[in-house]
Amino acid sequence: MDIQSIREIIFPKVHDIITRLEEDQHEIKLTLLREIFNEAINCHLNISHVSNVSIKATFSGRGRAWAKVNVDNNNPVWVKIRNTLRHEITVSDNNSNIFRECSNMIDIFESTGFAWMRFSSSSKGFSRFQIRTKGSKLEDHIKIRIDNMDLLNNNVVNLEGVPHNLGLEAGIFEENTAVKEIIDIPVDAKDLNRVGIIKIEDLLNA
Repeated sequence: MDIQSIREIIFPKVHDIITRLEEDQHEIKLTLLREIFNEAINCHLNISHVSNVSIKATFSGRGRAWAKVNVDNNNPVWVKIRNTLRHEITVSDNNSNIFRECSNMIDIFESTGFAWMRFSSSSKGFSRFQIRTKGSKLEDHIKIRIDNMDLLNNNVVNLEGVPHNLGLEAGIFEENTAVKEIIDIPVDAKDLNRVGIIKIEDLLNA
C-alpha cells in the first residue's frame, strides 16, 4: 500500500471539506467530525452501523442532555428502564432508600406516561444513560446501557429541558445544608509570639 499516494488524495479533500464547513459557519467539534468521517467510510463500504454522531448530536447542547422515553411495552428502551429499576428493587432491602426511590420512579414514569434519563456517552454500538434516583439535580444514579439500534424509530427523543425545570419532579432534593460554625476565641499576644505569629500592629510599630 502506497500510504503517501493515498495521503495526497485524501488530505486535500479533507482540507476542502473543513474549509467549506467554516465558510458555512458550521460549529465544528473535532470528536464528532472524526466520527462523521468514520461513518462516511462505513456507508461507502456498506458496513452495517448505527450513527453514534446522530445520537450524540441529539443530546448535545445546553439543556439537551435529557432523553424522553414513552411508557410503552412495545418500546424496548422503556422495557430496559423498567427492568433495571425492578432489578434494583428486587436486590435491595425493603426499608432501604434505593428500594423506595426505584419504586417511586416506576410509579412516576407510569403516571406521567414517559420516563426520562440523562445521556452519558455513545460508542461501539451502545449508548450509556443515567437514571437519577434522587432527582435530576443530584448526581446519584443507576447506569443503563442501551443498544443503539433500540434508540431508533422514536423510541428515544430529546426531553427538551431538565426534568426539574419542566416540573416533572417534586423539587425536594437531598442537599448538604450543614452550616460551618465560626468559633471566635480571643487569643493572647503571648500565645501568638509563642508560635511565631507576628501581628500587623507590631510590624507597623517596629
